[in-house]
Amino acid sequence: MLPKQLNDALKGSVPWKGNVAIDLPYSGSATYKVGITGDLQNVSSDLPSPANKRAGQPLPLKINVDGNLHSFGLTGNVGPTNHLNSRWLLGNKLRLESAIWASDSRTVPPLPATPGIELNLPPMDGAQWLALFQHGAADGVSTAAAFPQNVTLRTPSLTFAGQQWNNLSIVSQPTAGGSRVEAQGREINASLTMKDAQPWQAAVRYLYYNPSANPLAAASTVTASRQPVNSPIDFHGWPDLQLRCVECWLWGQKYGRIDGDFSIKGDTLSLANGLVDTGFGRLTADGVWVNSASGQRTSLKGKIHGNKIDDAVTFFGASTPIRDSSVDVDYDLHWRDKPWQPDVASLNGILKAHVGKGQFTDLSTGHAGQLLRLLSVDALLRKLRFDFSDTFSEGFYFDSIRSTAWIKDGVLNTDDTLVDGLEADIAMKGSVNLVRRELDMEAIVAPEISATVGVATAFAVNPIIGAAVFAATKVLGPLWNKVSILRYRITGPIDKPQINEVLRQARSDKKP
Repeated sequence: MLPKQLNDALKGSVPWKGNVAIDLPYSGSATYKVGITGDLQNVSSDLPSPANKRAGQPLPLKINVDGNLHSFGLTGNVGPTNHLNSRWLLGNKLRLESAIWASDSRTVPPLPATPGIELNLPPMDGAQWLALFQHGAADGVSTAAAFPQNVTLRTPSLTFAGQQWNNLSIVSQPTAGGSRVEAQGREINASLTMKDAQPWQAAVRYLYYNPSANPLAAASTVTASRQPVNSPIDFHGWPDLQLRCVECWLWGQKYGRIDGDFSIKGDTLSLANGLVDTGFGRLTADGVWVNSASGQRTSLKGKIHGNKIDDAVTFFGASTPIRDSSVDVDYDLHWRDKPWQPDVASLNGILKAHVGKGQFTDLSTGHAGQLLRLLSVDALLRKLRFDFSDTFSEGFYFDSIRSTAWIKDGVLNTDDTLVDGLEADIAMKGSVNLVRRELDMEAIVAPEISATVGVATAFAVNPIIGAAVFAATKVLGPLWNKVSILRYRITGPIDKPQINEVLRQARSDKKP
């Protein structure tokens, strides 16, 4: 008897004809042959493709059984191209030893070389089949028969998780204390080891995942439309997972190595040993995502390192005006909401940044420049370049940028940002309100032979540093030799800041 989900999807009747031949020799074992022919024309199926069918569509069926008292072989075909071959063992329980289904064959295929089930199927929608089985399509299968645990599925195309997986082969086999699934195809080469009472282990040698739609955004949309706003995601039944991906491509971008150990405890998902290593930049992360009845909370902390910021940015297909600078950032952040949907108003944490020796070239280029424009630093720089165009016409060299920034309820603050440059030393303090998008920064610039302009770098690495530091850095200009101290106040909205020079102290001509 079929499970209810399958039985409800099938409707109609099947006219059939059967022939039975039994051989009972005087000595020896009895043998038998059974032949059944019919037509599924009057049957309709609402199952997902390729098992869907409309009533009235001819679909001839043929089944042949050839066996004895110990075993029998069952072969047949459904339509002209779907062929089945199987071997069954008779005992206290009927047991399927091996079977193969070929969806693109004109003849009965040979049995697999080793016991197991092999399914060669046409293109199919994996999400529809998964939903069917999640609703109990595999429940209620008769316990009078046993089936092999070695299963191989091959398909030219499987649609799943918003992506089409091509030339896909999935092999499931038992292991000591669990099972192992291997997937190989054009977009994936990976294995998943599932052991009882132990974390699952995902070893991904290659993954290219570029869905047509962001599944996280889609999930958020569904949650917002069908569930209460604060309805938590249920982690019940989720396994602990150890992920190791050697070469990962996500949304068309190569990320390189991705590692992470995920564990579940109640309503909390924890991340340990998180790593993204592109070869040009390295990010580590540990964190917690809490989904409780009282709300959601995310916390992440780790480090970011890059030997050359321009190489790291170029790797992602972008450009930056900063050249030859190493970058090190320590971060410890937390907010109320999902990991991929930070609530800016509840954002809190600490950022510590160090940018090594390098050069700032052109603010108007690259994503770092776009970020500066977001904080309206470009308006300040235009003013500074107008006042001091001679000094900064060729670019700006710096030895280092150091800054500690803390975030309180969506407001970034810094009071120790220091830029050590070739043309000026710059000290920055102030805040950037990320919720209201307002600036309140102060920059003190001390022109000297060894000044500082790591602002661009600072901003690219740390928004707090970039907002004011970069502005101040570009303050130095043609009056370079006549100025000893410059002080600027940057206030107002990010889109239209107010930039005021509050002090310009002349350099003394006297020499000690």
